[in-house]
Amino acid sequence: MELQYADDNALVALSEEDLQGILSAFAKAYKQLGLAINIKKTQILHQPPPNSSTSVLPPNISIDNIRLENVDYFPYLGSLLSSKAVIDDEIHHRLSCASGAFSRLRKKVFENRDLQAKTKILVSKAVLLPTLLYGSEAWTTYSRHLKALEAYHQRSLRKILRISWEDRRTNTSVLEEADIPTITATIAQNQLRWTGHVIRMPDSRLPKQVLYSQLVKGKRAPGGQKKRYKDNIKTNLKKCHIDLKAWEDMATDRATWRNLVREGAALYNDDLCHAAQDKRRLRKERATTKQVQPKPPTTTFPCPHCTRIIGSRIGLYAHLKTHKDQEGGQSYSTTSDRR
Repeated sequence: MELQYADDNALVALSEEDLQGILSAFAKAYKQLGLAINIKKTQILHQPPPNSSTSVLPPNISIDNIRLENVDYFPYLGSLLSSKAVIDDEIHHRLSCASGAFSRLRKKVFENRDLQAKTKILVSKAVLLPTLLYGSEAWTTYSRHLKALEAYHQRSLRKILRISWEDRRTNTSVLEEADIPTITATIAQNQLRWTGHVIRMPDSRLPKQVLYSQLVKGKRAPGGQKKRYKDNIKTNLKKCHIDLKAWEDMATDRATWRNLVREGAALYNDDLCHAAQDKRRLRKERATTKQVQPKPPTTTFPCPHCTRIIGSRIGLYAHLKTHKDQEGGQSYSTTSDRR
């Protein structure tokens, strides 16, 4: 399978032999057209099965007897593809790109006192958010990814609105002032809108075939399972209060599905904000109602013959014995009440 876009070409194969054959055929065809493959920019990304051994040798693919480099990830059309089929590197890349975009606009826009805060927020929506969430329609996100994206979003908004940590503002109040939904609700909206586009595609289109396809062979490992894109979509449908049984029929109408997703994402955002407020309120209530447990009283035994205070009855007996030995065998008794 080949994925071509402008002068970029991605070749996908199920085995090392198939990939070598496809690549050799492309190199031969390019030579006949007077073109050449850039060896330095051509890399091999191997994605082994999830349960395979870590000692699998990397594939040996070559062009004109020149072996191509094997990498763990490489950028393709602005996104990072990983050999482990996870988006951790992609999230770090998106955060880096958004930070770079913010730095380039810091002095001219975000720190410009002549511009209103509303204008700065509009620039953030037009530049920072698309850069941060580029390709999020196809992400399979975990909570750690959403927390990292939300943290950066909060930092950028607080810098734009000139909110210091000394102001002790909650994340919900910052979002309300900026009139921007949470990153979590935005990603859910983007994914559901893209899923609607896939549903309306003809059955011959590759995205629709991938969405509805299933593996014929293989078993999922016991225990905790890796999240799939379908699991993400199902969770987003529930969070956005969309019927799981009728959503495919509703997605066939573009206008209806677009309005439904927008309203559902707004409800999801409200639920997230209310949950954050309730969590903060409960935490404050626990902090105010928490009583300091008094320390248990300590029993001490003062020596009747000196100023020393002994911490235990046994220690007092030993101490009195030393007095007895020093004063010639005179016996002593304790003055403390038996307990």
